[in-house]
Amino acid sequence: MNLRLWANSRAYLLPPKRAISVRAFSSLGFINPRPRYQVVSLPPGTTPPVSGLPRITHKIRFYTMSSDKVQPNGMPASKPVLFFDIDNCLYPRSTRVQELMAKLIDEYFEKHLSLSQEDANKLHNEYYRNYGLALEGLVRHHRIDSLEYNSKVDDALPLEDVLNPNPELRQLLEDIDRNKVTVWLFTNAYVNHGRRVVRLLGVDDLFEGLTYCDYAQYPLVCKPSKEMYLKAMREAGVERPEDCFFVDDSYLNCQKAQEYGWTVAHLVEEGFPLPKTPSCKYQIRHLRELRDTFPQFFKSTQS
Repeated sequence: MNLRLWANSRAYLLPPKRAISVRAFSSLGFINPRPRYQVVSLPPGTTPPVSGLPRITHKIRFYTMSSDKVQPNGMPASKPVLFFDIDNCLYPRSTRVQELMAKLIDEYFEKHLSLSQEDANKLHNEYYRNYGLALEGLVRHHRIDSLEYNSKVDDALPLEDVLNPNPELRQLLEDIDRNKVTVWLFTNAYVNHGRRVVRLLGVDDLFEGLTYCDYAQYPLVCKPSKEMYLKAMREAGVERPEDCFFVDDSYLNCQKAQEYGWTVAHLVEEGFPLPKTPSCKYQIRHLRELRDTFPQFFKSTQS
């Protein structure tokens, strides 16, 4: 009898009488960290290696193989993933988080690059346009300490004063059918900021994971670079671009995602002009419109 081992939220078909090695670990990318496992099927007759480290016992469920769709490599076909951007997407621009962040970024440019207020603002916007993230320009051209930058900018934002639990957002996310799609966060912010925002919005328990820009990494990888989209796919456990669905408020991020084969909805908030040339297939004014844009993922199209 073949067995299926659930690990890393995916199923592995195990050959009969085959030894396996299982390594447990946790990922900082998860909103609610939980044990995950790396599974290796060992050659016949091999004795699994035993670590001398202190052991933690954790139950792993085994199931007999059912008739659900399985790929040629013995793993079931992955579910589609619905990726959500965070800033100016999960909350409206009226919160003024963007303005607060821009002020802190300009102040950082002024202090650390010895620039006037005008030149700091100009360079900040230039780096954002060129790289999708002002920090990438700072790291690339000035080799600043990105984690120190994070402490002075993202972590210094008074988010507790401007963000509150959003029942409408929560209802929208709860109405997504998790049997049909994985729900994942995808941001250019650092992990601290991403987790903080969804916690304050009261929806941190409704996402299965988070792909973020790792400020400790050099060079930085962020949207709209193709490497960042591939990173999101790896971390969310999806293999095909056509199984990736995405909503973001950034024109460039949406444009590039569609070029890479994702299905994309560009969120252009009410009160802001629609672009003359759409960045992608779908344009929406509010997240509630996702019910009609991607109806296949919702339990109901009624809000």
